Amino acid sequence: MPDESGPIVVIGSHVQSLFVRVDTVPREGETVLGFDYDEPADGGKASNQAVAAAKLGAPVRLVTIVGRDEFGSRALQLFRAYGIETRWVAEQDGRTDIGFVMLPPSRIPAIVTAVGCSAALTADFVERASSAVDGASWVLCQFEAPTECALASFRLARARGARTILNPAPPVALDPELAVLTDVLVPNEHEAAALLGGRDDPDNLALALHGRTGIPVVIVTAGEDGAWIASAEGVSHVPALAVRSEDTTGAGDAFIGALAFAFRDGRDIPDAVAFACMAAGVSVSRPGTMPAFPTIEELREAEAAREQRPLTPSS
Repeated sequence: MPDESGPIVVIGSHVQSLFVRVDTVPREGETVLGFDYDEPADGGKASNQAVAAAKLGAPVRLVTIVGRDEFGSRALQLFRAYGIETRWVAEQDGRTDIGFVMLPPSRIPAIVTAVGCSAALTADFVERASSAVDGASWVLCQFEAPTECALASFRLARARGARTILNPAPPVALDPELAVLTDVLVPNEHEAAALLGGRDDPDNLALALHGRTGIPVVIVTAGEDGAWIASAEGVSHVPALAVRSEDTTGAGDAFIGALAFAFRDGRDIPDAVAFACMAAGVSVSRPGTMPAFPTIEELREAEAAREQRPLTPSS
């Protein structure tokens, strides 16, 4: 993939998290006590991925909507502090979208997201913000916003010569036109299984998605097991960075932000995926989301220290 100087454009939702630890997730009609309440510095998948790429030094434009409230003001300040171009971040009356996260001892969170701003990320909104895509190298979308948001974004990207990365999270049926407009599809293994309607090993999921959708590159991530790449060359595996996991929140967003950065930097597909695996590994080795995303200096150190291991063909 060519080295391109244009910015990375991320289009999708921003969600402010409200976090609380609980001994058990409440059932219907039940009240439980929580502790360690926090309003962490993180967001929806779009804003997380934008920050992940910006912390690595890429020029980043974010297209999203926040409310005219304290959370919206805080988000704008945060984006600017990370060097993200915010002229396409719209403010609308009402509250910024909120995600209520309850984390029990199992470390499997229960999450409720209150969407309002995200619902306004329509095709018309994207078209009004079309100048954000001018000169872009890569355009990234997800499914927290309506599917029409990704469709309109990728139509603009294709018309302007930009490449596209789709993170199908949360998973919904993949629109055939959207598949045609997607250059790189990056689900995790659970999202890949949902898209295909059945569980399987990650290498088989990647191969099946590549064959079914016709998307040139499919990358299925699998946490500590690394990532599988399916393309016209077949299937290959990239190992994860060996770390002690502290907090896996946002690992997928760290991966995708770093992947876009690496592609823009001119790395080939296996090298870009290895770079993204390192970014995710560094991220999960410390608590938090945006604050845990690595800088380019940290990843260069990780690259220098990492034992060089060849890619292994999948059986």
